[in-house]
Amino acid sequence: MMGQEKDLLAKQNNLQDMKQHQPKEQLQDKRSEQTSPISSKKQFLFSFSEEQKIDKELKKPRSRAYMELFDAIDMLSATDEEIIEQLKANMDEDTADEFSNMTTEELLEEIRACFQEEFENLEIELESILCGVVSKCYIEGCDCHAISPEGRLIDHFKEDQELPEELEKGRIVYKMYPQCRCVEVYNDCCRVIDTDSSVIRISDDEIS
Repeated sequence: MMGQEKDLLAKQNNLQDMKQHQPKEQLQDKRSEQTSPISSKKQFLFSFSEEQKIDKELKKPRSRAYMELFDAIDMLSATDEEIIEQLKANMDEDTADEFSNMTTEELLEEIRACFQEEFENLEIELESILCGVVSKCYIEGCDCHAISPEGRLIDHFKEDQELPEELEKGRIVYKMYPQCRCVEVYNDCCRVIDTDSSVIRISDDEIS
C-alpha cells in the first residue's frame, strides 16, 4: 500500500511540475480557445447588418434644402396663380424669389442637384435600392408626379394614369398620408417624409 501511495503522490507532483513549466503561450492559447465562442457571440450580437446600417441612415430627418426641392417641383406644376402665391407663402422669402426667377430648365437642374446632394454623403449605393420619389402634383387632373433615383422629374401623372410599376406602391402610400411632403419608394418599403422632415418607414407588408 505504501508503495502505491508513493507512486500516486509522484504522479501528482509530476503533473503539477508540468503545469508550472508549461509555456505561457500554450496556456494563453487554451484560455483563448475557451473564451473565443463567447467573444464571437458578443461580436455577433453587437454588429449591425448592412440593411440595419442603411435603415439607420435613412431614418435621419431630411435637410431643409431637400424639403425645399419639392417646393420647386410644386412651382413647376402649379398653374393657378392663387396656388402659386400660397406655395410662395410657405417658403422663406429668399427661396421664393430665387425659384420665381428661374426658368423651367434651371428649376429642373436645381431639383436634380438638391436631390443628389441629399444622399451623396450616405455610404450606400442609393440607386441600387431607391426606385424613385412620389409627391403631390398641382396640375389639374393630376394627383402626383415622380422623380427618378437620379433626381430627374419623370412626369406628372393623371389620377387614372398608371405610374411605372415600381413606383405604384408610392402612390398608394401617398394616399395613406396625403399631407406628407413626399414618399420615397424603395425596393422593400416606402419612406414617408412628413412636413417636419421626419421619416416614417412603411414596409411592403403594410401596403395594401
